Amino acid sequence: MKFAKFSAAVALSAMVLGALPAVAADITLRFASVANETSSWAPAQETFKREFEARTNGRIEVQIFNNNTLGSNREALELAKNGNVDFVLSGTGHATRYAPLLNSVIFPYMWKDRETMFSVLDGEIGGKLSDSMGANNMSIIAWWDNGFRHVSNNKRPINSPDDIKGLSLRTLPSSVHVAFFKALGAVPTPMGFAELVPALQQGVIDGQENPPGVVYPYRLFEAQKYYSLTGHVNEPMLVIMSNAARGKLSEDDLKAMDEAIAIATEEQRKLNDEKTGELLELLRKEMEVNDVPAATIEQFRSVAKGIYDEAIAELGEGGADIVAAMIKANE
Repeated sequence: MKFAKFSAAVALSAMVLGALPAVAADITLRFASVANETSSWAPAQETFKREFEARTNGRIEVQIFNNNTLGSNREALELAKNGNVDFVLSGTGHATRYAPLLNSVIFPYMWKDRETMFSVLDGEIGGKLSDSMGANNMSIIAWWDNGFRHVSNNKRPINSPDDIKGLSLRTLPSSVHVAFFKALGAVPTPMGFAELVPALQQGVIDGQENPPGVVYPYRLFEAQKYYSLTGHVNEPMLVIMSNAARGKLSEDDLKAMDEAIAIATEEQRKLNDEKTGELLELLRKEMEVNDVPAATIEQFRSVAKGIYDEAIAELGEGGADIVAAMIKANE
């Protein structure tokens, strides 16, 4: 009988404790993201959240808002600039409107491979590029992988330089990309990602350019027939932090954040590299995927190099030196 009463008391205590609200975090940080659950970015974001919260003993909470629920990529960056959101996962192209120097990262046919790209971006040059966002109250705390971009369309596979001529393509919202595709004879149409799928479905544009890690998870293959492996650029994703968020954190908090984002970044790059090959094989079952002949790639590369001087002039102070360093790293 005594045991029964004791058991009842324990059960009641457990119910009461379970009903008590969780201890609220001292600081809540909001993370706006374009990621969906099938991307390599979503699990990395969860890793960042878990590691950051654990290192601050729950004093800091990171709330993640995927699928552009806080607004489009462009809108999320504006929120960060004004201190209304703390972190943003953004494509490099969208961030160039706040820091033109970032266009250097997405010069067509700049990077020979992802390892070279990250060795440069993780170093002094990456720091300078991050600093260039300071005038708009933001900084870059990590460079995440996206994969090399390829062209898809509904008209024809791209095998020769003539095949891309006349195609209306959604491109990155970047002046250097618009200039590149114009020089190829295509009709570049910059637009936000949220507008892309309806534009493809309605035939407003013929095609677009994205890596397998975007084309498959976002099911762009449902509105496209051909996927030609042009590999013209690897546009890294940026984990951007608002200066307002940085001002909320102590030195110890910032150290914890740096450790957390480093772990998440290593995980994301590894996962994205693994997934890219797998997703490309899945796309072969949904679309006509073709390797673009080496001679055509060389002609595209020559066109790209031909717009570098004009593009460098638009980067602003220090742009020429950064591009020169990037070119040297790829030799």
